Amino acid sequence: MKTVRVSPLLTVLLLAACAQPLDAGADGPPDDGAVLAGRTFLSTAVARDGKPYDLVKGTRIRLALDQNGHLGATAGCNSMGGEADLSGGQLRLSGDMSMTDMGCDPKLHEQDQLVSGFLQAGPRWELAGDVLTLRTDTMEVTLQDQESADPDRPLTATRWQVDTVLDGQSASSVPTGATAFLEFADGKVQGHTGCNNLGGTAVLAEKTIAFAEISTTRMACADDVNRLERAVLATLKGDVTWQVTADRLTLTGPDGHGLQLRAAQK
Repeated sequence: MKTVRVSPLLTVLLLAACAQPLDAGADGPPDDGAVLAGRTFLSTAVARDGKPYDLVKGTRIRLALDQNGHLGATAGCNSMGGEADLSGGQLRLSGDMSMTDMGCDPKLHEQDQLVSGFLQAGPRWELAGDVLTLRTDTMEVTLQDQESADPDRPLTATRWQVDTVLDGQSASSVPTGATAFLEFADGKVQGHTGCNNLGGTAVLAEKTIAFAEISTTRMACADDVNRLERAVLATLKGDVTWQVTADRLTLTGPDGHGLQLRAAQK
């Protein structure tokens, strides 16, 4: 399980909220960036040098802009972000982008670098309905508002598989071959820590889940899988903040422990 450091800004971006979009007419002209605040967009097409460009299979470019002008992005592996100025129909980043450094397939790493370079090149942007287009002289990315392209999954009746462990300002990937997941129903949680089965109570509220009486089986596992289990159990204590964005669930405990999970394919 590889652990990397995350800047305070990037920690905020990893947990960015799904705020409702601002009204374009109330906050300035349509090219000042206000129309993008609080929204998440997912890529639907990419072109390089005027030709269609295929992303790594199963990946999409994801852009999220919060109400304070922070841009967060992912392209299949690492998370990246920075402060953005979108005035005048152009995206300009203030300084270099922050990026995690989790181990991933070389093709995904190359794709991360491509997207990071594209965003730092100051692309022009245009919003038509729920379709956002970013362009430089050599690359064009078309995205759609996440709410219409990939609606939020329900918290209950979904199997949520852990893919990232958050601990304060660090992020760790799940050990290769280990599968940890959670399922919520009828005020309870059940799942697997990567090593043992788990179960307990989980009282759902609008923004929090109150976990209690979490118990597990007692099988012994390899050290890296035991570390994953400890991270899962450390998160499922007391009142934990939850947030679903499309197919991703983020759980954040008051002590800084947290998990990022993805809706499992049926």
